[in-house]
Parts: sequence; C-alpha cells; structure tokens
Amino acid sequence: MQLLFLGTGGAWGLPEHQCPCATCAHLRAIGEQRTRTSLWLQGPARVLIDPGPDLRAQLMREDLPRPDAVLITHEHGDHYLGLDDLLCYRRNLPPEDWQPIPVYASQETWQQVEVRFGYLLGSLLEKRLAVPGRELSGEPFGPTLACRPVKTDHGPIPKGSVGYVLTDRSGLRPISLGCTSDLMRVSETEGFAGLDLLVCQSHFVHEPAINRANHLSLQRALPLLAQWQPGRVYLVHLSCQDFIPGDDEANRMLKKYEPSEPLRDPAGRPYPIPRDQAAWQALAERVFGDHGLNMPVTVAADGLRVEL
Repeated sequence: MQLLFLGTGGAWGLPEHQCPCATCAHLRAIGEQRTRTSLWLQGPARVLIDPGPDLRAQLMREDLPRPDAVLITHEHGDHYLGLDDLLCYRRNLPPEDWQPIPVYASQETWQQVEVRFGYLLGSLLEKRLAVPGRELSGEPFGPTLACRPVKTDHGPIPKGSVGYVLTDRSGLRPISLGCTSDLMRVSETEGFAGLDLLVCQSHFVHEPAINRANHLSLQRALPLLAQWQPGRVYLVHLSCQDFIPGDDEANRMLKKYEPSEPLRDPAGRPYPIPRDQAAWQALAERVFGDHGLNMPVTVAADGLRVEL
C-alpha cells in the first residue's frame, strides 16, 4: 500500500496570495508552496481523501487514474470543492463504460455538499454514508480493505466532521492508516490508537489563546500522540497563522493567532515558528525528541509518497 500526499497546506494554501507575512514572503522568495491538503491511497483500491479546490492540478501533476472511492472528512470547502474536477474521468469514457464513483461523507456533511453538487449525484457520483464508529459498506470496502469513520470535533459549524482509519488486510499482516483531518479534539479518544501510520493536522505550532479556527496545533497534538502511539506520524495542513513577533503588518490581521502559553523546550524557551519545509521538519523532530515521543515524524510535502 502506498500513500501519496497530493497537498499538505491549509485552507488557503501556502504561500497565501498577497499575504505580507514573513512566512509567505519567505516561501515566495524560495519558490516553495503547498496546495490544499488531500491524500491518495493506492492499495487494494484507489482511495481519494478530501478532493479540495486544487484537485485538478494535483491529479494532473501525479497523472492519477479514476479513484475507486472518495472520502470527505467534513463540509468545509477546502475538503470537497474539487468534486466537479472528477468529471474528467466520465467525460473521457464511452457512456456504457462508466459507473459513478462512490463518495462517502457523514449525513451532516452531505447536507452541505448536496446543496453545491447535487447535480453530480447519480451521474458522476454515488452518495454513500459514513457513520462514525461503523465500517463503511459497499465496494471497494470489505474484508480486504476496511475503513472506519472516527467522530471528531472541528467546532460548531462543520457538525459532520470525521477522520478515517483504513486497514489493508491484503498482505501478510494488517496495515492500518489514520487521517485526523481538521479538528480541535476527538470524540472517540481510542479511535486513532495503535495505528501503523497517522496523518495528523498541525495547523499551528503554538496553541492560540483563542482558537477561532478550531484547528489542531502541534502543541495540542502532543498529548494525543503520546496517548495514541502511532508507528509513524506525518504532519499536514500547515499554515502561516502562528503569531511572529516583529511581523507587525501581518500580525494586525485577524488570521494571526497569538498564544497564551507557547510550546516551550526543556530550557523554557518558546519554539521558533518555522517558515519553510526544512525548518518545519527540524522543528518537528526537535519537539518530538524534547517531549518524549519516540515515533518517527515527517512533515509531509506535496508529492511525497510513502510505502506502508
């Protein structure tokens, strides 16, 4: 089984267009970018997780075939607005050879998705429900590849927010992979425990004093990861929204979140805010080491492929 990171950025990608902050200015200067977070799993089936607004470019960049199933974690636009881009697969087949693509989401999420994309149902997409705690039914899921939604809390607006745990039983031993997607906390604390690999949101480094975005920070993720003990961790959904002292023009904007008590190293110093891939990776390894997390950690970049 192989995991491909189609995108690894937050809701507006990185760098954000015309953002004056030090992080975005630095990323523009070095030519580094992140598209909206989306995953592709290649194993017993081809599974697309969160078809966001960058989907067309992501599919073309990786030259990907038709997915066997699509999983949507919640009803925020950066996690489903690329559904229309899946039309390319139907448009390039004779009508008699086409079967709609199964798409799974919670009932609450479907209430929003259908408002925008109801015209695709029955022709391009087949609506299927993802019920938290209950394994998904219908091909391509079954004895060989299982998938279980895990209820998550991403604030009061996306009421249908879930993560997913997929288990590949086609090899000598089962291999489990989890995706938290966006969240502040987990309703089922055991839902992501003991996985071989966990894709975990890390929108901020420091937990904001007021977390208006209802996103998981690296600081808040540490005790969860210590409890879950995954074999490997991959961080995604990175943003430029940490407060940076001296970055006054950007800090005046509401998108910058000042921490009440920043994440600190063993000497009591707040960790610095990383501004690019190399700095993020160095920080993640340092934080995990300082806080007793022994599992390997990788800050995922767009196009990263991981063998499980």
